[in-house]
Amino acid sequence: MKYNSKVDLVYKAILDGVKKGDYLPGDRIVISRVAKENGCSEIPVREALRRLESEKIVELVPNKGAVVTQVSKSFLEQLFVVKAILEGQAVRIVVDHITDAQLAKLRDLAEKMREAFEQENLKRCSALNRKFHIDLYSTTGNDVLVQHIAELWNKWPLGHYANQVPDEWYRISTQQHFDLLDAIAAKDKDRAEQIMWAHKRGAVENVGKRTESHDIAE
Repeated sequence: MKYNSKVDLVYKAILDGVKKGDYLPGDRIVISRVAKENGCSEIPVREALRRLESEKIVELVPNKGAVVTQVSKSFLEQLFVVKAILEGQAVRIVVDHITDAQLAKLRDLAEKMREAFEQENLKRCSALNRKFHIDLYSTTGNDVLVQHIAELWNKWPLGHYANQVPDEWYRISTQQHFDLLDAIAAKDKDRAEQIMWAHKRGAVENVGKRTESHDIAE
């Protein structure tokens, strides 16, 4: 997607902040501050926030203003079912299109993700996780599919997710990326889809299970 107007640029700036965890669920988005950061008046900021509200990324709360939407467990369960369906089918398509060079780059991303986890940088780990998946699906050459999957990913802030799941799930999840690539390299579509479903199911089942606090800042 190309961002040309001031509203588009502000929309992208706020959305990027949500995706990176700079804005967490419940955080207030101060219109005057966003306007100053983006060198514009408050009008495009308000328009961008209305667009984000229509996408359920933010809520416009009376007497408080714009806040990042709180995500319920029920919503997450529904979201991850849809994600599993789309991404499960996507990896089947990936098998027929991915090149050895693309596989090598994805393995490098998976290694960087593991390193970030070992360094306890969960925010970076989550950001790399998103990049891994979007880059993986991009190998299908189906831009419509990738766009729909990316939109679903945008509905769950990465930084918040990073601080909501236990380390044990991170270990399992990290290994699943390598297992998935192995299945794709072996041209095993059924195995690749099974791993993706387990990956998505495990993610939603582990949200909220982290008991210890953790600094997710980069």
